[in-house]
Amino acid sequence: CLLAAERILRKSDESWAREWANIAQSACGIADQAAQSGQVITARQAYLRASNYYRAAMFSLPHSDARLDTYLTSSRERFRQAAKLFSPPIEAVDIPFGDARLPGYFFSAGHSKLPTLLVLNGGDSTNEEMVHWLGFAAVARGWNFMTFEGPGQWSALQLNPGLLMRPDYEVPVGAVVDYLVQRDEVDPDRIALYGLSLGSLLAARTVAFDGRLCACICDGLVVDVYEAWHAVWPRVLQNAPPRLFDLVFSVLEKLSSQLRGLTNHFRWMLGVSNPHEIIEAWRPYNIKDLAQQIQCPLLILYGEAELAQSNIRVGMSALRFISALSCPYTIRMFGFDEGWAATHCQVGALASMHAVLFEWLEKAVYGKEPLPRQDLGISLDLFMRYAGSGKSRREAEELVKDMRAGTE
Repeated sequence: CLLAAERILRKSDESWAREWANIAQSACGIADQAAQSGQVITARQAYLRASNYYRAAMFSLPHSDARLDTYLTSSRERFRQAAKLFSPPIEAVDIPFGDARLPGYFFSAGHSKLPTLLVLNGGDSTNEEMVHWLGFAAVARGWNFMTFEGPGQWSALQLNPGLLMRPDYEVPVGAVVDYLVQRDEVDPDRIALYGLSLGSLLAARTVAFDGRLCACICDGLVVDVYEAWHAVWPRVLQNAPPRLFDLVFSVLEKLSSQLRGLTNHFRWMLGVSNPHEIIEAWRPYNIKDLAQQIQCPLLILYGEAELAQSNIRVGMSALRFISALSCPYTIRMFGFDEGWAATHCQVGALASMHAVLFEWLEKAVYGKEPLPRQDLGISLDLFMRYAGSGKSRREAEELVKDMRAGTE
């Protein structure tokens, strides 16, 4: 990674794609040679690296660029070559979904009727990334692991053209649960759902409508995607008419390769073109009124940076949602004192997240220790750091007071 970064030219999207693709091809050569000579572990590791490098190469490309199709296919195929070299193998599966097939991976922990962690991708993550994110950690702890890509997500959209993102993700998740409960390795009463970033909202919505999930983890919980996007715009954009919004936004895209890469993907996954259409398409992605419908235990994870980099409106939406929950719930905030775990979805310190998540799952799924009706820790204190002043702070104080009273 450092070698690729050294070669990438500043503010050059072309050199980004080129250098990651070059290092991916180099890793493929290592993997193929090792496989031919029977060096299974070397081949497996090199195929995994190649898969990840191809993912980096395609990440910011518009879907109109033929290289996105090439690199996405290569990332998936190199991972599948690696998957066959595990014992037991990581199984590539295709879930029937109407006329479509949803690609995924099932990773068995090795025995029958074990608990299963089903992972829901975010707005720009891939199946292959999620195996690294949680798959190996789950299987090492005796959990089966399943991840899939649904409507609007990378491989699902590539393999099923026109299968765009949709807010009612309980429908595709339901199809995956239908598949899981038929497997001998799976305990149908112990399927837990994890969602990160956008997937956190989709996961919370899913358990509000599907009672077959025994527990849910929302990492970086987003309650209202439209509000979250709107809150971080410069003031000139927040109330701008569509034509002015598109003009200013297009300038911002030219200045920021990070923003440009993200919106390139959103155009494809949402099936829209103009900047204001991207933002407008997120309006239905809102779970503000669904808190009372969730019955299974819920773990809500946040990094402090997510509050620091956002807007009080977003934090208040989260507090209102959490305060309305009637199910058992735990909030865990990773503060800046915990280093990179404070980042969005703990992307810089996944081991810290794993420790919290699996310890909580043991309580929630097996009941080895009683799960408090409300487990707040110091998380509400961290929320209050970003509660602003005036009316919003007074509301936050009342919500926090009521939530703390519920633990007494």
